[in-house]
Amino acid sequence: MKQNNNYQIFKFSNFQIILFFLLTVSAVALVSCSNNTVVSETKKIDSIPKNGLEELNQLNSKLLQQPNNADLYHQRAKYYYTSKEFQKSFSDITQALKIDSSKAGFYLTLSDLYFVTNQTGKAKEALEKCIKLDEKNPDALLKLAELYLYVRKHEQSMKYINLALKINQYNAKAYFMKGMNYKELRDTARAISSMQTAVEQDQQYYNAFVQLGILSAAKKSSLAIQYYKNALKIAPGSIEAWYNLGKYYQDNNDFNNALETYTNLLQINKDNKNAHYNIGVIQLTNFKKYDIALIHFTEAIRIEPKYVQAYYGRGITYKSKGDTRLASEDFQACIAINPNFEPAQIALKELNKKK
Repeated sequence: MKQNNNYQIFKFSNFQIILFFLLTVSAVALVSCSNNTVVSETKKIDSIPKNGLEELNQLNSKLLQQPNNADLYHQRAKYYYTSKEFQKSFSDITQALKIDSSKAGFYLTLSDLYFVTNQTGKAKEALEKCIKLDEKNPDALLKLAELYLYVRKHEQSMKYINLALKINQYNAKAYFMKGMNYKELRDTARAISSMQTAVEQDQQYYNAFVQLGILSAAKKSSLAIQYYKNALKIAPGSIEAWYNLGKYYQDNNDFNNALETYTNLLQINKDNKNAHYNIGVIQLTNFKKYDIALIHFTEAIRIEPKYVQAYYGRGITYKSKGDTRLASEDFQACIAINPNFEPAQIALKELNKKK
């Protein structure tokens, strides 16, 4: 969206233009960080369990006794993968494959390592070797589908998803991956249908509930609220779900619930700059609580010193309070960060005319 077009289409006063831009920035933020993101379903790396070192010691001891046991090297490779020691994991899975290159599971682990280290071409090769050895391996089929989704090759992605569903028609992840493909193809109805099927198969499918929330919010459907709340039941500390829920309330003019939701988010993550910024916007434009708005815009700037919109919001707040000096300083800060930031240029010219 080009900013200049907004000023040509809408014949507002300068102050109305400024507020329009402020609110538009806030709305665009959710689209850019949520709607257009490919959600990775590759296995997340968890923290090391409490008994992790004991497990490692046991594997080391067994390998001393059985130095040619490929399965033990594979187990230790998976341990190192979980503990994010990728170089050691690569070393062990390579050794496992030297001893026995006939096991599909070894290539699956190798593909995870390549994926997490952003070597997607090699991840694809490892998955193809896995499928060659075990053509009915659903994990390999869906990870290959994910890789094709990652590079926007939807036809190939769907091909492997459908192969996985032939093996197990109740595979929740397969329906989730279908939904992500349809979402990127802008087929919202099928995307929602696929995500709903995913949560029918697995009622603890956090990612699917979040995506259902995003898709419903884009349609301005109040179902988004329940989907985000379902996600929060599964992951109460999810910054993503709290933010998206707050943004839904904000975009639909339910400002009290938006403030409550953003406040809950800040209890989990006090340095969430977007939550501070959005609270500032609401307090400024909807409740005229300028002192509270100043606190949150200032917090957003503390967290992100080049947060141009937060400087701008604070400048508007100072202007609303009649403090033209501090307002001018913030508008100048905006222009120092981004010389082409037109709303600050307009606001600064307006202040200068009144001198």
